[in-house]
Amino acid sequence: MMAEVYNRLFSPFTLGRQTVKNRIAMAPLTRQMADADGTPTDEMAAYYARRARGGLGLVITEGTYEDDRLGCRAYLSQPGIVTAQHVKGWKKVSDAVHAHDCKIIMQLMHGGRVSDPRVLGGQAPVSASATQSPGWTLYTDNDYEKQIRNIEGPWPKVTFGQARALTAEEIHTVADGIAEGAARAVEAGFDGVEIHGANGYLLWQFINPKTNHRTDEFGGSPENNVRIARLVAEKVRKAIGEDKILTLRLSQDGVDDFVGAWPDGVKYAAAVGAALKDSGYDALHWASFNYLDNRDPNSDTPMSTVIRKASGLPMITNGGIADGAGAEAALESGAADMVAIGRPIFAHPDWAYIVRSGQAYDWCAFDRKYVVRPPLDYAHAYPLGLVDPKWSPTW
Repeated sequence: MMAEVYNRLFSPFTLGRQTVKNRIAMAPLTRQMADADGTPTDEMAAYYARRARGGLGLVITEGTYEDDRLGCRAYLSQPGIVTAQHVKGWKKVSDAVHAHDCKIIMQLMHGGRVSDPRVLGGQAPVSASATQSPGWTLYTDNDYEKQIRNIEGPWPKVTFGQARALTAEEIHTVADGIAEGAARAVEAGFDGVEIHGANGYLLWQFINPKTNHRTDEFGGSPENNVRIARLVAEKVRKAIGEDKILTLRLSQDGVDDFVGAWPDGVKYAAAVGAALKDSGYDALHWASFNYLDNRDPNSDTPMSTVIRKASGLPMITNGGIADGAGAEAALESGAADMVAIGRPIFAHPDWAYIVRSGQAYDWCAFDRKYVVRPPLDYAHAYPLGLVDPKWSPTW
């Protein structure tokens, strides 16, 4: 029996004005490995390089804060792209990834109402409207997470504060901050940037009608809800030029709403897609737990398919794609032009090479331990920070 070769998955793809060697992207995955001041570490360079070495065409970094204003930073040990030191640290990462013939774009984000209060300096979070997230910071309620992180003593649940609505002038300030961060990402050697409009963060809070109660030009309709994303694209494109990659990540669910669904389902998705046509983005990036589950009881068409058609933009699709057959199927169905793989690449940095072999493989089940202690490329860093403090040299 001949092995599958997945010709479409391993064909080059033109993303904006750049060519990616295959259609496999590493999905952005929250790491919290930066120094306390947001400076990227050698371990981050090792982490990203290890996955680039595994045969990826594109790496999309974890969400990075780009501004010190208006509560942009979202969580502890989040990397930043604000200072010269941040730029210097990220340059190590981009150089390490490029050494493996892999493109890399930086995901830029604003936490909005789900910013950890411990990084806000006593200020209220900001959002599209004056709402409060019912959730809490990731993993602080989980005994298993506490154990694998070797945390002793109490680990209290940290909830989110009441957010205030941004003014129209402040929305422009946010967009300017993202554009300034994008320019610094290019200075750090990146091939472009992704704007985070998904997973519960600030732009998601505008795009989602459940959290956007505005009645001005930034709310009240799909077109108005998406206006901030178009504004960001306009300002970022001016900052980085036409040759750099610019993508936008979208989702229905968020860190505080894991089963979230847009009102009107695919109808709303089509309106969002239409509102993003001719917006300056090179591609959109659909994020979900399973791209085949659109959470619309009246339709079974994947959201990525709907938005791709309505926008006329290429689609990077993430969620529920674990092997080569699943990736190829997403591409062949019209639900994706590229696939973004997250959890499987945590556990298997050589995912692309394994799939390319076409041979059956015994994939291990995903476990949070792979997030806390991922395989690193020791050519760039020795992971002292990941050594179990209870480890003993006596066998």
